[in-house]
Amino acid sequence: MSSANSIKVVARFRPQNKIELASGGQPIVSFNSEDTCALDSKEAQGAFTFDRVFDMECKQSDIFDFSIRSTVDDILNGYNGTVFAYGQTGAGKSYTMMGSSIDDEEGRGVIPRIVEQIFASIMSSPSTIEYTVRVSYMEIYMEKIRDLLAPQNDNLPVHEEKSRGVYVKGLLEIYVSSVQEVYEVMRRGGNARAVAATNMNQESSRSHSIFVITITQKNVETGSAKSGQLFLVDLAGSEKVGKTGASGQTLEEAKKINKSLSALGMVINSLTDGRSSHIPYRDSKLTRILQESLGGNSRTTLIINCSPSSYNDAETISTLRFGTRAKAIKNKAKVNAELSPAELKSLLGKAKGQITNFEGYISSLEGEIQMWRSGESVPKDKWVAPLTDGHSALKAEARAPRPSTPSRLVPESRAETPAISERAGTPSLPLDKDERDEFLRRENELQDQLAEKESQYAAAEKSLGEIKEELVFLKEHDSRTGKENEKLTAEVNEVKMQMERLSFEGKEAQITMDALKEQNSELTAELDEVKQHLLDVKMNAKESGALLDEKEKKKAEKMAKMMAGFDLGADRPCVNKALGGDAVAPEEFHTLKSRFEEIQSIVRQAELSIYRSSSSEAETRRRLELEDRLAAVQEEYESLLTRNLSEADVEEVKARLENAYSNKQTASLQAVDELKARHYPQGRRKWQASDSDRGSAAAG
Repeated sequence: MSSANSIKVVARFRPQNKIELASGGQPIVSFNSEDTCALDSKEAQGAFTFDRVFDMECKQSDIFDFSIRSTVDDILNGYNGTVFAYGQTGAGKSYTMMGSSIDDEEGRGVIPRIVEQIFASIMSSPSTIEYTVRVSYMEIYMEKIRDLLAPQNDNLPVHEEKSRGVYVKGLLEIYVSSVQEVYEVMRRGGNARAVAATNMNQESSRSHSIFVITITQKNVETGSAKSGQLFLVDLAGSEKVGKTGASGQTLEEAKKINKSLSALGMVINSLTDGRSSHIPYRDSKLTRILQESLGGNSRTTLIINCSPSSYNDAETISTLRFGTRAKAIKNKAKVNAELSPAELKSLLGKAKGQITNFEGYISSLEGEIQMWRSGESVPKDKWVAPLTDGHSALKAEARAPRPSTPSRLVPESRAETPAISERAGTPSLPLDKDERDEFLRRENELQDQLAEKESQYAAAEKSLGEIKEELVFLKEHDSRTGKENEKLTAEVNEVKMQMERLSFEGKEAQITMDALKEQNSELTAELDEVKQHLLDVKMNAKESGALLDEKEKKKAEKMAKMMAGFDLGADRPCVNKALGGDAVAPEEFHTLKSRFEEIQSIVRQAELSIYRSSSSEAETRRRLELEDRLAAVQEEYESLLTRNLSEADVEEVKARLENAYSNKQTASLQAVDELKARHYPQGRRKWQASDSDRGSAAAG
């Protein structure tokens, strides 16, 4: 059973937002009745009438109860249905369809309420009816169909088959059994949907989203079945770039959105102007998917969302005019039913009876034709009577639509006839069954090829972008590498110069080392000579020391003998006599004088002996110091020979060797001079002179 019905159009006005208030916007809409609103704007003035008009104070439940509840009942009765929201960006379309939150009892939108009503109706239905519920979720982004439940499938093709009608190939369908499962699918798809911030809306939808619910029901007693499909469409908003401030990728998205909405407007104009012989459904993926919803097998509800502010008066008037045109579209909704076995058996019996009648009629006609061909004349009263009533009935039955509508289950009864009066489809030229099937098959193949090429193009474009980025990176890297190479070249040249300088300095150092080695050899030879000389000096010093010790011992013994022989006691009476004032004889006086001189000589000789003893100790200390310095020089020389010398070390060693050599030479010369002065004959003559003086003094 089919019924012609118009698209139900309801208008909803939202309150003014912050942007409109900040821009000085004023309300320009008034509500004269429940179905009429009037605008007082510089763009236009007048009233618009729809099935219902909701003001700024309406609730989500009001929209659902009036506009959508009956559509859900139609779906459960086997009809196809569509609910879609239209309006400018930021007008409240997504809020109307989805609401502020699925879990908010008051703020949830149309789609969650539809899901709740569907499952509530299923739970209250008779137990003899089995239900199957499937859902799918897609978006049309940049004129490409993307599966929101499988986001990797981002370029799905649109197909049309006689058994299924228009559908999206490869779209994932999920079987659900409860409200919460549907909510989970909605959340999953909503998270994958493309949104972006603009000046008009911080969460602007950048794509058209379509949530599809398919309900199949079967009566287990009679075997009859029927199905209904509900399209819930949240359209992206039309945009004015001057207001939204879109740029870059957002601007490209706005172009595609406006293009698809323009194609939707062209389809509605073609359906309502009464003159168009072709409906441009294929101009956009959106209109192609919604082909049944616009002038086909569907009961459709359009919710137009508007702004009441003077800031957006032009967009509001355009939206209201769109709703007015859409209201004139006539759909032919039909029940998508599958006949029960009893009904099929009845139709089969009727068809068999018709076949029997036709076979008899054909035999009569063939006999009459044979008589005419044989030249016989057949009396008029023996002519085979035409099946006027039956033939007319067959023609009428062939032309009339089947009682059960075309659906997934009954392909012959879909509203896919080529005539505009039945369905404004494409192609518009009349085609027979075989030609149409071939056309649809070829179209599906081309759609698949087009989708494949678009995917390849997108992949190539992405690859090109990556290659461009890589090229820019490589250019920057090459530039940096060139600069680094120049810097490194300069450093290499500098290093080469340093290497040459070091090589030259190394050669000089080698020459210096050779000279130092020669000097070292000379110093070693001189050092050996000095060592030998010092050894000789030590030996002489030991011998001299032994002689001196022996002499000192002899002198000490001699002094002891002299002191022992020298007796002051004999002269003491003379001294006492002189001190007492008595006269001293001259002989005694001369004796005392000579004795006194002898004592003075002994004292001087003792003082000289003491001086010589202290001088010998100083010489011994001097000799020990020279030996220590010699040992230190030898250690330095050995350390010099056992380590690798750098340039600075060579210079340091040179300086130290020169200083040590000069110091050693000076010290050696001084030591030699001292030794010479001490041991040469002049010194011995002085000693002999001093001894003779002492001897004469003793004799005197």
